[in-house]
Amino acid sequence: MTAAAGVLPPLREDLTLTPGPLSEGQPTWSIYDPARHRFVRLGWLDFEILSRWGLRAPDAILAAIAAETTLRPSTDDIVRFAKFARGAGLLQATTAAETQQMAAERAFERKSAASWLVHNYLFLRLRLVNPDRFLTAALPLVRWIFTRAGMIGIATLGVLALFLISRDWERYSHSLIEQTTLDGLIQMGIAISFAKVFHELGHGFATKLYGCRVPSMGIAFLVMWPVLWTDTTDAWRLTDRRQRLVIDSAGMGAEILIAAVASIAWAVLPDGPTRSAMFVLSSSTWLLTLLVNISPLMRFDGYYILSDLLDFPNLQERGFAYTRWLMREMLFRPNVAPPEQLPPHLVRVIVTWSIATWIYRFFLFMGIAVLVYHLTFKVLGVVLMVIEIWFFVARPIVKEFGVWAKLPTVRKPNRYTWGTLALLALLMLALLVPWRGRVDAPALLRAERQMVLMAAEPGRLVSMVSEKARVTEGQVLFRMDSVEIDHDIAAARAQLEAAQAEQTAGTYNPERRRAQQAALARTSEAGAALARSESRASSLEVTAPFAGEVRDIPTDLRVGAQIRRLERLGVLVAADSSVVEAFVSEADLDRVRPGAAARFIQVDGDTLVLKVAEVAHASTRALEVIELASTHEGPISVRRGAQNTLVPEHALYRVLLVGGERPLGTTTSRTVGTVVIDAPPRSIADIIYRRAVALFLREASP
Repeated sequence: MTAAAGVLPPLREDLTLTPGPLSEGQPTWSIYDPARHRFVRLGWLDFEILSRWGLRAPDAILAAIAAETTLRPSTDDIVRFAKFARGAGLLQATTAAETQQMAAERAFERKSAASWLVHNYLFLRLRLVNPDRFLTAALPLVRWIFTRAGMIGIATLGVLALFLISRDWERYSHSLIEQTTLDGLIQMGIAISFAKVFHELGHGFATKLYGCRVPSMGIAFLVMWPVLWTDTTDAWRLTDRRQRLVIDSAGMGAEILIAAVASIAWAVLPDGPTRSAMFVLSSSTWLLTLLVNISPLMRFDGYYILSDLLDFPNLQERGFAYTRWLMREMLFRPNVAPPEQLPPHLVRVIVTWSIATWIYRFFLFMGIAVLVYHLTFKVLGVVLMVIEIWFFVARPIVKEFGVWAKLPTVRKPNRYTWGTLALLALLMLALLVPWRGRVDAPALLRAERQMVLMAAEPGRLVSMVSEKARVTEGQVLFRMDSVEIDHDIAAARAQLEAAQAEQTAGTYNPERRRAQQAALARTSEAGAALARSESRASSLEVTAPFAGEVRDIPTDLRVGAQIRRLERLGVLVAADSSVVEAFVSEADLDRVRPGAAARFIQVDGDTLVLKVAEVAHASTRALEVIELASTHEGPISVRRGAQNTLVPEHALYRVLLVGGERPLGTTTSRTVGTVVIDAPPRSIADIIYRRAVALFLREASP
C-alpha cells in the first residue's frame, strides 16, 4: 500500500542510520544500504518522518512530528518521502503487486550481455583486492604526510618544481610537443598508470586516517586504458566536511608530490634515459592533475571536492534534476514543484555547473566517439561511434523531449508554450530553409605566373639572391655545392678513364681481345654514372624559368646553410596579370561553377569583383599557399606530411578566379583574404548532411 492509501510499507531491517554533517545550519543523517554499499543523505524533516515510520499511518506520523518538533509537514511530504524511499530501495514489498514491481525494476537493472558491453566498453571497473588490512598496517609510515608539516613540504616542493620548469620552459614545452608521437603517448600512458597507483593509495590512506573502511581496490578501463580505482564510499560516515575534503584531494596531493619530485629530478639530472623518464613522469602527472582530476565537470576528484565544498551530496543527480526542472519551468511553465527547495545562491552555482557540464560532456563524448572510431578497424569503429553518440549524446536529449511531450502545458499549451514552440519553429526554419546562397572560402591574391623554388638536391648553399630581387629569365638564383656529388663525379670519371684504357688495351693486344666486350660494357656503365652525377651537379643551381621577382625567402636561410632535398627556397613571381586562388570544401564543391560571380574581400577591407575561371576536379594533396596554412596562422588546418609538405586536414578543392568586369592588374605581392562566390542557396541542415555523408564515404572507402 502507498502513503496515499493510508498504510505505509515497512522499512528494510538491514539499514543503518548514522548522524551526518550540518547542512545550512540544520542536522542531517545518513542511511547505509549494505546491499548496494551506498549511503543516502536525509534532511531534518526526512529524518523525523523516518524515525516515526513504524507508526505506518501518515496522519499518525504528522501528528507526532507536530507534537514533538517545531516542524509542520503535510501529507504531500509523507507521499514525497515514500516515493523517495521506494526509489532508493529502502522499503520492503508487502503485496504481490509491489513484489512484481520490484522484480521488474531489478530485471531492468540487470542488463543483457550486449547492453552491458555497450554501457561499459568505455569505462569498466573490475574489483581485484581488499586493501583494508594493508592500508591499516602501512598507515603509520605515511601518517606524517597528512600533518601540517607534510602539507607545507608538498606545497614547497610543488612551488620549487614549477619554478625550475619556468626557468627552462622552452626546453620543457618543446619536449612536451615531441611526446605527441605514438611512442611518446604510450610512454605517457604508462607513466599515468604508475602515478595512478599512488593517486589511489593517497585516497585509501586518507580514508583509513579517519577510521573508515576501504573494502575494495581494482582496475578501471578508461577508454580501454587500465587505471586503478579505490572504493572510498565509507567516507560518507564522516560528519566533518574538512575530513571528506582531505580524502577527496589526497589523490591529487600524491600526484603533485610525484610530479614535483620528478620535475626537480628532470631539472638537475644530466641528459640521458633517466632524465627522459623523469620528464615523462613529470609532464604526464601535471597534465593528469590539471586537465582531468581538478575538473569538476566529470566525476573525478574535482567533482567530489566541489560537492563537499557546497555541502551538496549527489551533486550530479540533484543538480541535473533541478536544472531540468528549471528549464521546463522557463520554457513551458507547468508550475510543477521543484525536486527540492534550495537557497538562491546554491541554485545559481548548481545550474551554472550543470549547464557547463552538459556542454563539456557533449564535446567530450563526441571526441571520444571519434577516438574510438580511429582506434579500431573501420566497420567496428563506425558501429562503436554510432553507439557512443546515441547513448551519451542523442538518447538523453530524446528522453528529455519525451518528458516535455507529457507536460500538461504542452498538451494544453499556455502562452509560454506557444512562445517556446515559436522559438523552436524559428530555429527549425533557420536550419531547413535554403537561405545560404553563397560559398565562402579562404583565398590568396597573387600573380598569375609564379613558381615555388625548391632544391632538387641536398647541399651547402654558396650563393643566393636577396628578397624581392628582380631577376631575368635563366639567371641563377641559388647555387649549392655538394661534397657527395663532387666525389661521385670524380669517382665516375676515374672509373670511365680506367674502363676506356682497358678497352684500348684490348684493341691492340690480341691476348686481351676476349675481354674487350666486358670493358666496353664497363665503359658504357661508367659513362652513364658520370652523366647522372653531372646532371645532379647541374641541379645544384636553381635558375629562373621566367623574369620576375623572388619572394618569400625563409628568414633563416643564409649562405653556408645545409639545404635538404625539396626544401622550399622561395617563390618566383612574374610581374604580369593577377589571379585569386581559393580553396573550397568538398561539401560546397557542387555549388561552385565556372563563370559564377564572386568577390574577393581583402584583410584591409578592399573588395575585388571576380568570376570563377577554373575548378579543380581532384582535391589538393599538398597546400603550397603557406599563407593560408594553420602553421602560418592561416585559416586552413594542415599537418606536416612527407618531405615536410603541408597536407590539409579536410578535403579542399582549388578554384582559380579572374577579374569579373575587367582583368586584374599586375602585382608581385601576395594578399590573403576571403572569396565569396555566388551559388545556389542551401540550408544549414543540408550542408551538415552533405558533409557528414562525404566524411562517411571518404572514411569508409578502402
